[in-house]
Amino acid sequence: MLNKLKYVLDIGSSTLRLLAVAKYAGKFRIIAEEDVLYDGYMDSEFLSVDELDMVFSQLIDKMQLKMRKSIHSIIVGVPSEFCVCVCKRISRKFVDLHKITNSDLINLYDNNSDFGDSEEYSVINFSPMQFTLDDNIKTMSPVGKRSSTLVVDASFILAKKSFLNLINEKFNNLNINVDFISSALGQAMNCSKDNDLNQPFALVDVGHISTSVCVYKGEGLALLSSFSMGGGHISSDIMQVLGMNFKDAELIKRKVILTIESEKNENYEVVSKGNLIKAPINITNQIVKSRIEMIAKIISDILSIDKVFKDIDVYLTGDGISNFKGAKNILKEISGLNVYEYKNPFDNSKDKFQTSKTGLASLAEIVE
Repeated sequence: MLNKLKYVLDIGSSTLRLLAVAKYAGKFRIIAEEDVLYDGYMDSEFLSVDELDMVFSQLIDKMQLKMRKSIHSIIVGVPSEFCVCVCKRISRKFVDLHKITNSDLINLYDNNSDFGDSEEYSVINFSPMQFTLDDNIKTMSPVGKRSSTLVVDASFILAKKSFLNLINEKFNNLNINVDFISSALGQAMNCSKDNDLNQPFALVDVGHISTSVCVYKGEGLALLSSFSMGGGHISSDIMQVLGMNFKDAELIKRKVILTIESEKNENYEVVSKGNLIKAPINITNQIVKSRIEMIAKIISDILSIDKVFKDIDVYLTGDGISNFKGAKNILKEISGLNVYEYKNPFDNSKDKFQTSKTGLASLAEIVE
């Protein structure tokens, strides 16, 4: 039985996806989706703000027609390029030995989540990374335990007010209320279901023109960073070096297999508008490899900021480079870390690395 129907907007760097999610068998699942291509964002700015009214309206109309329901509220996933992560250690001392309750945890956060002095950011999510009780006991489940002290290493995700105000304005024009959640947090929470909560791991999402890097610990983010580079830059490189248009470069890119060794005169071939397009395999592979190495070097530099992250596992997702056979090997070689692919469970379709939408669907549960 389906219930608690909600709508979630996944803002990618080239595609907007509106999801209808509902609770089924105790979990929120995607039951319908609509998407539309748009100009995207770069360096924390939308490339074409004026088009947002049209594409948002288009998505709403298509989803309302599909679901035969009016949409009055939407949960918007905020991309990492519009967010920062702030980690704080918060403590409370009780008069006597105290049995910790859920109310204690809520009060701990509520009394310390005020970033009201910031003119640029607002809190959209906060999560615990670790609790510490008497005798330095570490736990992720303090409720019901007795202690005279309660310390939490907390992660707060803040979004740019300029982004929040812009999205609110666009949906207010459509008479739709908006709540905000972190896309990276949703992805990481889903990925964590197969990992030990006490062991931090990195999740890297390489998209079309933006890459997100986060480190997940406990139930929150210990690090969140992003940079404007992705799979679209690979297409642009192919276009410029081999002298073809962007669309043909995209088609050629999808043929690339980095692990193959070719003869000098072998080509990748695609048919575009009735024309046969050829690209030398050796040259094309080198173009793709060079850009992936550039992306991998930036990722490695981000993860080397803190020595605590030096041995963590890395999970690679997103459509930017995950579909290239051999891409994760390049990231492993440059970072010196173990790298695994992260895809949607039981999904072998072309959308298998689009894990932001499934992460947001799961995180939608916390929004009342």
